[in-house]
Amino acid sequence: MLLNFTDISPIKKSVEIEIPAELIASEAQRVTSEFSRQARIDGFRPGKVPASVVRNRFAKDIEEEVMNRLLPRTFHEAIKDRGLVPVGDPRLEHVDAFIEGAPIKYKAEFEVKPTFELGDYRGLDIDEPKIDVTVTDVEAMIERFREQGSTYRLETERGAEDGDYAVIDIHSTAEGMEPKTDSGHFQIGEETPLPELHDALRGRKPGETAVVEKDYPEDASNEDFRGKKVRHEVTLKEIRVQEKPEVNDDFARSVGPGWESADQMREAIEADIRRHREGEAVRAKRNQIGERLLARHEFEVPDSMVDEELGRSLQNYARFLATQGVDIDKAEIDWRKVGEEFRPEAVKRVKRGLILEQVAKKEGIAVSDVEVDAEIRRAANEQGREFADVKHRLRHDGGYEELRGSLAQEKALELVLKEARTR
Repeated sequence: MLLNFTDISPIKKSVEIEIPAELIASEAQRVTSEFSRQARIDGFRPGKVPASVVRNRFAKDIEEEVMNRLLPRTFHEAIKDRGLVPVGDPRLEHVDAFIEGAPIKYKAEFEVKPTFELGDYRGLDIDEPKIDVTVTDVEAMIERFREQGSTYRLETERGAEDGDYAVIDIHSTAEGMEPKTDSGHFQIGEETPLPELHDALRGRKPGETAVVEKDYPEDASNEDFRGKKVRHEVTLKEIRVQEKPEVNDDFARSVGPGWESADQMREAIEADIRRHREGEAVRAKRNQIGERLLARHEFEVPDSMVDEELGRSLQNYARFLATQGVDIDKAEIDWRKVGEEFRPEAVKRVKRGLILEQVAKKEGIAVSDVEVDAEIRRAANEQGREFADVKHRLRHDGGYEELRGSLAQEKALELVLKEARTR
């Protein structure tokens, strides 16, 4: 029974509800019977434990189960006539003590989906991204293939020159610093943290040593060197000369999927770059549509929806870091700070989704089970999972209808994009 309803804000509400004593008693009897069938108590046959014994033995468990069932049921029954769509879980502010034979009052605050007037979404003005693929773009990709196919020979007759790769040992000392020795390699003439090394090693042969002294600022990237004058003794161990393959038909056949000539390679690379940039252009136009829709609709969004979207963003970010070789468990990541940085975009995505949901409803956009299943099958194949298992899980946790809604929003976005005016 709804005793009181309070509009806190367009997206926050509060209710005070009373659960009748007879409803509590009825549910308590039902739960007690279930416990009786499952209880195992010495001296009684399974399923034959008297209700009085069960009530005494499992009083707290029974009360908890009764409330777990009645709180959500009575909450939804109390607000269903108001046409509200609650999001997230209600926050209980007060619940009366469980007293046999007495009603229970409770107060809960909850969030709802915002209601807003749908503004213009047809004929939005967006910029048409320019798609150009130049000879320079193609040659840059070929150069990457040449880099990947390079071989390296040792040079022992001459000194180091620009373009050579220098393999070095570097011994660093400074007052108040523990001496340290590092090994590595770099390309002479390219940007490095210690550019003085290039001049020091030019013309030197393997086995020779050079000395570089450098005064480091207080904000140097290497903590050991900050504010110190460091002496670096650098030994050139090897000179490696990069030899790139010649661009010809043999090279094309060695790097490409079915390429038979250098000309065919260039044509295929150009087409691939163009497809990639066309995809980027579509994404750019979709982003523009999103920004135009946001500019035409001003409304609050529930924190619970933003938190859910933010959680997905952080999970995706964690997966991305893992693909880059980052050990998430060991990395010192301030997830609270990352969440604060990601939150504004999460708010935008929630708002865009709600606007597109309204567009889909107005346009009568529907998504069939066949379409939902096709998307599940695609995702399952990508993840190497069984379609039936993924579908069952989504059906069980409500994700199936969420996916249907997401696909409807995608259709709505495509409609708005198709109706947009490019300039």
